[in-house]
Amino acid sequence: MDVSQLNANSTNQRAALATDVSGDFETFLRMMTTQIQNQDPLSPMEADQFASQLAAFSMVEQQTLTNQRLEAILSGLKTNRLAGYSDLVGRVAVHQGAFEFSGLPIDLELEDGSAPNDSAKIMILDASGGVAGEIGVAPGQTRITWSGQGVDGQIAEPGQFTAMVRRVSDDAVLDIPVSTAATVEEVRFGNGEAELLLADGTVVSESSVSKLR
Repeated sequence: MDVSQLNANSTNQRAALATDVSGDFETFLRMMTTQIQNQDPLSPMEADQFASQLAAFSMVEQQTLTNQRLEAILSGLKTNRLAGYSDLVGRVAVHQGAFEFSGLPIDLELEDGSAPNDSAKIMILDASGGVAGEIGVAPGQTRITWSGQGVDGQIAEPGQFTAMVRRVSDDAVLDIPVSTAATVEEVRFGNGEAELLLADGTVVSESSVSKLR
């Protein structure tokens, strides 16, 4: 996204708004002049009525200018925010939860300090909860790559998957979070939070990212 273009658009909007306020004031003066010229000489408008109309317009004008300044501040904040998020593109984001498999190998990570003490295995589950793949994990190992090979020896179909760790000896589920890592290709904004589009097709919220490399 071109940040300079955002700045230009914001400047144009503020200039247009200022022109509108000036135009409205001139229209108001013409209307008041016409009203004075065509008032009933036997029942002229009281001075306090003129003052009241001027005060009412002045309040509207001040409110419009205040809104203009607020929009300029918000636009500046948004521009700075976009510039900050642009630094994420090209970095590797590590996150937990579901991930997309598009046919390329998936890098899996076990949280630091949570590597199994015994032989374990990572179970790859498809969207319906079925076992799509299985990878052996040696004691102390924290990084594993899933090639996409399924339990039947074939490469799994592209789709969304999750991962969990089980102990080999008794098949018990181990409370070890499994993360995946992929390069950030794009940053999107929605629902008040940034979303990262990763190279493997996964879209994650910024709050789901545990670390960046």
